[in-house]
Amino acid sequence: MRLRFLIYFLCILLFICPAHAEDAAFSHVPETLHPGKAERLSFSIPEDGVITLSLTDLSGNTLQVIRENMQASQGVVNLSYNGCDIQGNAWLQGEYMLALDYNGTRLTHPLSIGTIAPQITHVSVNGALTGQSCTMSISCNVSGTLTVSMLTGDNTSSLILSASVQAGDNTLIWDGLLEGAYPSAGQYSLQFTLTDETGFSGNTRQLPFVLTAPTPVPTATPAPVVRISPDATDSFPGDFWSMEIGNYDWNAIWEVMVSPITVIQGRDQRLTYKLRLTPDDSTDRDNIVGEVVFESQGVHVLETLDNGWSYVETYNASYGPNNYSSLRGNRGYGTTDELIRGYVKTSLLETVTPSTEYGLLIDKKTQELYILTKDGLFTTLTISTGYPTSEQPWNETVSGEYFLCSKVGDFMSGNMVCGYGMRIAGGCLLHEVPYIYNEKYGLKDYSYTEKYLGEKASHGCVRVQRKKNDDGINMLWIWNNVPLKTKVLIWDDSSRPVEYPDDDMQLYYNPDGGKYYHNDQNCSSIKDRYLPLKGVFTYAELDDDGYSHFTACPYCDPPARKSEIDALNAANGF
Repeated sequence: MRLRFLIYFLCILLFICPAHAEDAAFSHVPETLHPGKAERLSFSIPEDGVITLSLTDLSGNTLQVIRENMQASQGVVNLSYNGCDIQGNAWLQGEYMLALDYNGTRLTHPLSIGTIAPQITHVSVNGALTGQSCTMSISCNVSGTLTVSMLTGDNTSSLILSASVQAGDNTLIWDGLLEGAYPSAGQYSLQFTLTDETGFSGNTRQLPFVLTAPTPVPTATPAPVVRISPDATDSFPGDFWSMEIGNYDWNAIWEVMVSPITVIQGRDQRLTYKLRLTPDDSTDRDNIVGEVVFESQGVHVLETLDNGWSYVETYNASYGPNNYSSLRGNRGYGTTDELIRGYVKTSLLETVTPSTEYGLLIDKKTQELYILTKDGLFTTLTISTGYPTSEQPWNETVSGEYFLCSKVGDFMSGNMVCGYGMRIAGGCLLHEVPYIYNEKYGLKDYSYTEKYLGEKASHGCVRVQRKKNDDGINMLWIWNNVPLKTKVLIWDDSSRPVEYPDDDMQLYYNPDGGKYYHNDQNCSSIKDRYLPLKGVFTYAELDDDGYSHFTACPYCDPPARKSEIDALNAANGF
């Protein structure tokens, strides 16, 4: 009787106080974990609790806390671990233990760490036009086989590429075909998997991929044909100085992009060479016709003389025109951005071959930046080039043939921050549209400068949109993907016919006694009490009786009248 009572008492005690530690257990641990590839670690717990999972050596000494004081629910708990410490360094190959601390009890399980897993350390895809091939740049930690698949909207995965790759950087070409046909434009994902020579595969890497239809080619200007050099009557393949300005023949432009460029050697890409009026060393002001930026600005060699000098033409990069100011001193030679000719020592001339991955075309007339590849136009971005004034005519962005010569990064311009600066020539940089930093709220305010994208607005640099276009491209993309030594062509606008604005373009005036017509409804020249301007009419009405007495505002630069445009074109031979 006493034995039966004792057994009954023990059963009640076990029911009230279950042995939790005996019920908790590891349920899944890989036989071997390869550092760099995340694997699932699973264990079960009988009730909610706080857990800590650690990696220890065989003596139980903690090497790394994988997950600390984690609130876990009853049942199976899944975690992932890649065999690397918190700095990302792989643990040495060998035998270790996993330690699970749960409600005051420690459970352990053996864990083998093997060789480092195959990893794709970098991947980028250049070109995303349906109907065309594209280039893939992949960096791998080991040699092996790379497979690339495309994941469509219905989660169907199709193999598009399988190729052998080496440890380090690799370049692969995809012909653009998906199961024998070109896929339609849309949003996809590319999946990259690297398998080493033993057959072990690393984690699959996924990259969003937007496939777009080819951008329509802008209509070429049929006539008149405008060439850069006044003596050029025919266009020669690859020659910037005889190319047809305004003719968007992408194949012809690409030939110029990849052709060698002649520059003047110098100590510093920010300094200039003084182009001589006569072939001698005199630096008297009367003997200087203008300046050329060292290292990055192209010159057109017209004649090489036997006396060690060459006669060249190029665009003036000087801070002109000649003037004297007590603040600025007597600086500048000639007029900024004017096509000039002069002499340079032949020994200073150097022919350089540009990078052939991309080419950049800046058109000051359209205020657009065109990015080219060997396949044609890659994408288009909206920009703002220099806005010259009567007080600061040197704000004009220089024209010509250049290299991207150095990365400057973020820099200040007054109270504005210009991000991702890349030097084109001297003080002319390609950079993101500037922002004013609000320290109180930690915000970047682009509102002042972004509204002027698409028109001249800078002090000479080239501002580029920060918002991604439909192809997912912006200035940050250029900073990350376009290498130095990429050629930059800057087309001048003053040497081409001026076109009429759209007739329905809105213009503004102050109905309370204003005498100007304006391009900006909030023109800075108008007192605040009159803003925004209440008077509105269209460009087509500019010569009507009610508006013909207005003159163009000298501050916000509205378009000239058609009669004035006709006179200007006639004076320039158009």
